[in-house]
Amino acid sequence: MSFSSATPGNWLVVFVSSGVPIGSTTSGYQQHEYVGSGFSLRMFIKEATGGESSFTVSTSQSTIKCHVSMVEVYGPMELSGTLARTSSGGSAFTDTLPRAGGVMVAGAALLSVGSFSTVSWPSQVDSQWSMETAATDGGSVPNWHISSVAYETGLSTSYSFPGASVSGTYGFAAAVFYPPEPPDDDPPSVPSNLRLTGMTPTSVTVAWDASSDNMGVSGYTTYLNGVERGSTSSQSATFSGLTPGVSVTVQVDAYDYKGNRSEKAELVVTPVNDTTPPLTPVVKVTGLAAGKITIGWDTPYDQSAVVAYGVYLNGQKQGGDQTGRTRTFSNLTAGALYTVSVDALDLLGNRSAKGTRTVRAQADTTPPTVPGNVSVVATSKTAITLAWTPSTDDNVGVTGYGLYLGAFRIAEVPSRVYTFTGLTPGVTYTVGVDAVDELGNRSSRVMLQATTLADLSGAAPPYEYVLYDWDSHLPLDSLPLQNVSFEITLGGGGTLSADIPLYDDAYTIGRVAAATRPERTMIMVYRGEQLVWGGRIIDPADYDSETGVLKITAEESIAIYGKRYVAFTGPRNGTVADTEVTWLLEHAARPADLRWLTYDGAAGSGTPVDREYRSEDFERILDKATEVAAAPGGFDWWVAPGWDAVNDRPRFVLRRISRETPPDTGLTLEYPGNVRRYKRSTRRGLATRTWGQLRRPDGGVMLSSVTRTDLLADGWPLIEEAWQFDGLTSQAALDAETKRASDASAGAKQLFEFDLAITPDVRWWQWELGGTARVVITDHLFPAQPDGSPGLDRSMKIVSLKVQPDSAEGELVTVTTGEHTVAVD
Repeated sequence: MSFSSATPGNWLVVFVSSGVPIGSTTSGYQQHEYVGSGFSLRMFIKEATGGESSFTVSTSQSTIKCHVSMVEVYGPMELSGTLARTSSGGSAFTDTLPRAGGVMVAGAALLSVGSFSTVSWPSQVDSQWSMETAATDGGSVPNWHISSVAYETGLSTSYSFPGASVSGTYGFAAAVFYPPEPPDDDPPSVPSNLRLTGMTPTSVTVAWDASSDNMGVSGYTTYLNGVERGSTSSQSATFSGLTPGVSVTVQVDAYDYKGNRSEKAELVVTPVNDTTPPLTPVVKVTGLAAGKITIGWDTPYDQSAVVAYGVYLNGQKQGGDQTGRTRTFSNLTAGALYTVSVDALDLLGNRSAKGTRTVRAQADTTPPTVPGNVSVVATSKTAITLAWTPSTDDNVGVTGYGLYLGAFRIAEVPSRVYTFTGLTPGVTYTVGVDAVDELGNRSSRVMLQATTLADLSGAAPPYEYVLYDWDSHLPLDSLPLQNVSFEITLGGGGTLSADIPLYDDAYTIGRVAAATRPERTMIMVYRGEQLVWGGRIIDPADYDSETGVLKITAEESIAIYGKRYVAFTGPRNGTVADTEVTWLLEHAARPADLRWLTYDGAAGSGTPVDREYRSEDFERILDKATEVAAAPGGFDWWVAPGWDAVNDRPRFVLRRISRETPPDTGLTLEYPGNVRRYKRSTRRGLATRTWGQLRRPDGGVMLSSVTRTDLLADGWPLIEEAWQFDGLTSQAALDAETKRASDASAGAKQLFEFDLAITPDVRWWQWELGGTARVVITDHLFPAQPDGSPGLDRSMKIVSLKVQPDSAEGELVTVTTGEHTVAVD
């Protein structure tokens, strides 16, 4: 047989059908399958080297004809396997294939005695062709030698051959090819919704929802008390031979055909002889309209498991039992009263009592009445108790009361008394309550102000401010701090605005004006004995003698440092990264700065740095400090407030934070928990300053800086990550550094802002910016893991602290955490 010249790498599949044995064939072909029963069908396969154009076969009897067919399978393809079958009487057969998406080349042959028959192929084959040869056995009865070849692409995981329309025997052989597989190290997803679906005193039946996988799920393995019990392609399993009343742990995982396995889903069940009905369902009205009622209900507890519910309208059951937990009644009389009921059915047929509601079939948009006689009935240093008289509702009824701390609803309760806890001593809070009905209609809020008792023990120190003279660093005066919010941010930034009541008789208009001249006065904020913030007053406003209030604006102390200039000093060879900040301080333009600023922090890498500084490189010290931070052994830095005990005055310590080993603050931010609420952003490019843009004009690598300000304008703090590509001498080194930076930029890039529920033991002023905090979140955005662990649980860096001492919710502290991101060009 001759054919067009084959392409290298393609597969040649040849079928030879003959009624007698065959002799030699063209070399290089391997016989994969042989089927014989009064005839023969052989399948030969070869991977083409290029140029093949014929196939030759010899038979033992030259007068007996044979059929030869060839199919060329275009690559790249991989031979997965072959199969062969013999069938009689025209019966069909089905074969299971390794996976979907392949190509099958198949041949069939039969000997039909007495009358001509055909080979019947499935309807989905892409192409088919047949040959027939008539002969006799020496008498008058003709023998028909029939062969047929077909191919099919896009296979499923099974193949069905319906059989030939003959009374004799036929043979079938096939080869299956698949495209080369990409590497697959990804396991399937964890089987979800593992649940109990059947039970007897000695057995349990469970089911689960299908897993997903990038290459397809092959099956599931089940486990009982950690011991493997077998694999299945279905989504259910029964475990028998159990002991009544003894709990067992059922697990299931999913695997793909590469053997990758998911984590295990787990369920603890107890087989029992359950004769106790479920608890009564609690029925709630979820929607009302003219002539329409929609209800929902909870899943009541049962010894085994609830599997269905009966639904009733005015005592009449509405169809059969249902599995869903909601029902809508339509075509009712608008405005008429109806009784709706639900009962629950468990696995063993026990039925609960009915949960019943009476409701009017009409739209309900009217809120309940306002809670009455709202009053503060008790206060302590950390708690305020509120009480009120009940509200009423015109249809579905009042279901609860919302409690507010400032604008934030912190609880919803069915009772008519509530205690706000975890408050700060000596702070005035705005608290309130409203009523809500079952459809979510809310009454107006009743808001009151209440003040917690002062803490005279010193456990919760008060805020205080001190005005200092800029040049002498001597204090001017101090008073309690009121109506002040400020933000401390990693790397500097932030302002303070304050209304300071100056009621001290020693203050005169002239003294206030002199003490608050721009560039001449510092304001320091203390929490008890702890200095927590400081800045230079840059915008003193008018002093009102009637109210005794001085309005000022101050900038954080980092701005004092950042606005000084450094003179050019020429090349500086062999310096070490951790000496650079000290060098910058030594070259501050004004000696007065050094009285406020000192250097402290983690040791550097000790790696020598050979750099040449030019005057145009650092117009501001802040810019230079940022560049130094990006050098090998780089660091994050911020100004920490402190106290100079030797000179008895405040100071600001330029604090180095090691990027590789940031300090652990010991803080855990948990929602729900000590976090009232949070928000996050996953916008692209949260890093506002990126390093590591690569250029190779002459085979070298240049370092440049790219700064983004769009996120800063939105109020996000600066997060930095630096990668420097100096001194690379080969393309391989460049590729390795690029991959390192690219790997570092993978994963989540997000900021979280947490509003904390302050308690007396939360001393936020002792947390270190740049340090790590553990973030733990479990909610709809980060649902719990199958093993019950939190949806998100990892360490992040603290990048800012925002303090509002006298918000409507009391002392409100917002902690912003961030994860680094890297831009690699």
